[in-house]
Amino acid sequence: MSIFFELVRFELKKILRRKRTVIVLAFTVIVGAVSVFGTVIGTYYYTDENGSEVAVSRYEDDMIDRRNGEALSGRVIDADLIMEAVEAYKSVVPLENGNYIGTSQYQDNARTYSEIYGIVRRTFQLSSFEEFQNLTREQAEQFDAVRLQNMEQTVMNGATSENVRKYRQRCLNNFSATLTYEYWGGYYRFVTLMYTTALMVGAAIAVMLSGIFSDEYTSGADSLILSSKHGKNLVIGAKLFTAFSVSAVLIALLSGISLIESFIVWGASGANGSLELVSGIFPYPITIGQAALLYFICMLAGCIMVTAITALFSANLQLPFNTIVIMTALLIIPLFISIPEGAPVWISCLANLLPAGMFAFWGAMFEFQYEIFGLVIPPYIFLPVFAVIVTCICSYFAGRGFKSHQI
Repeated sequence: MSIFFELVRFELKKILRRKRTVIVLAFTVIVGAVSVFGTVIGTYYYTDENGSEVAVSRYEDDMIDRRNGEALSGRVIDADLIMEAVEAYKSVVPLENGNYIGTSQYQDNARTYSEIYGIVRRTFQLSSFEEFQNLTREQAEQFDAVRLQNMEQTVMNGATSENVRKYRQRCLNNFSATLTYEYWGGYYRFVTLMYTTALMVGAAIAVMLSGIFSDEYTSGADSLILSSKHGKNLVIGAKLFTAFSVSAVLIALLSGISLIESFIVWGASGANGSLELVSGIFPYPITIGQAALLYFICMLAGCIMVTAITALFSANLQLPFNTIVIMTALLIIPLFISIPEGAPVWISCLANLLPAGMFAFWGAMFEFQYEIFGLVIPPYIFLPVFAVIVTCICSYFAGRGFKSHQI
């Protein structure tokens, strides 16, 4: 084992000494670290009821939302809370252009309940601001019944088979009869910003590790390595272990930095909040904190898979540049392809298996589940398992490809 780790140390030195590694690594770490604070730089403008333009820093604007959200955290969204919000919004008189955000009534009173407004409006499918103002207590008392009815429609309408229907029914059975509001601003920023950061890490992996095998071809060292005592297996194993370690450390480092910075700016509350609070995704019966952890596992697995695919191309292509081009295309092109509405579910499921799907929070919490031999698997479990399988296959053929270059 001491020989193996000596080889790992040697491979790590070779990777870190490359100019492209230093440049890409520095760029990725710096951009990833400052991207969180970049979202609060700048000024937000709105027009008040006097027609004057009011300037508010984005940081101050976010802090207002944070204070409002934390003040409501832990409260059950029931008729009393909903009517509090309705009364606050009733005091708001929209401007002539229909805008109400710039009014002092909104900023001083109603804004406190903006998150409740969004949840209630979504639940009752209200089409206008005025409809919310006219909401009655009788309607508010039906909030949980309507919420669960909507949830059942959303969950069960997407069932593609009897097994999936049963799985989704179990999900429904785990939903609470009431919904408690939790402010989750820190987690929201983390899961949204990490998508871009994960794509950056994927691109950095492609550049840094594109020569993990092919650099030996261009230098002519492959024959020496493969004819050495440890060339057949130990060197290949050390190269792959080093590549996976570099990728795992990089995504873990940037995820940790992003999470800490998000918590510093927007708070660390909301871990126990229901995933039902997050609009636009399938409401799996897990908490927001659990979803964030599962999302990180998907990102980590995606980066490891990208590493294995990079190693596969590096072992079978003569030049690192060719690997960089192919891997960049694999990461970037899917971002510009949209799946048409009404397309078969299996197309969406396959597309979600690409790195771009694993790097997205909405990919990890994908609305469709995977069914294998009657076993229904949620995406946040299937994606890492799939990545591990692809990694093993690519690693095997990468080693085989490298061996085939011996003279």
